[in-house]
Amino acid sequence: MKKTLFTIAFGALAMASTASANWYVQGDLGYSKAEVDANAKIKDSGFEPRVSVGYKLQDFRLAVDYTHYQDVKDSYQNGSVVGNAKTTVRGVGLSAIYDIPVQSDLKPYVGGRLAVNQLKLSDRYVHDRTYGEADYKETSVGVGALVGATYPLTPNVKLNVGAEYNRLGKVDDASVNNYGVKVGLRYDF
Repeated sequence: MKKTLFTIAFGALAMASTASANWYVQGDLGYSKAEVDANAKIKDSGFEPRVSVGYKLQDFRLAVDYTHYQDVKDSYQNGSVVGNAKTTVRGVGLSAIYDIPVQSDLKPYVGGRLAVNQLKLSDRYVHDRTYGEADYKETSVGVGALVGATYPLTPNVKLNVGAEYNRLGKVDDASVNNYGVKVGLRYDF
């Protein structure tokens, strides 16, 4: 009987904590600059979407995200070689975020991000009237830092504005980095 009461009490406590769980979903759209550092630095900028699912525990948040990073494209000519290169990066990340407690609706945050990124480099070129192509694909671990602020629009919807830097990894000995600003909405359940 004591075991049954303990099990029921433990189950009720677990259900109560799950019911008041602080889960959220967030969508961001950012403007970023991506940089590939091979023999020369190649930069490109554009829009970058991200979708996240997270859990809030007091002033800390953990989020899992999928990010489609800005592609980097380059046209080049080197002697008798003319070509086009494109670097594409997609990543799944885990962010740890600290919401700085302030006496304001505007709540600043800082955080770090660890991601598994898939980097692809495609190179199409012509050398002395001969067409050639090279494709490289790497999966690497990247790290990042983020800073920003949230502002409540309703009790469940928050506006997010942030900036971040991500070191995405390497593909064919070329380092790939990304930095930019993001704006998005977060829905708290």
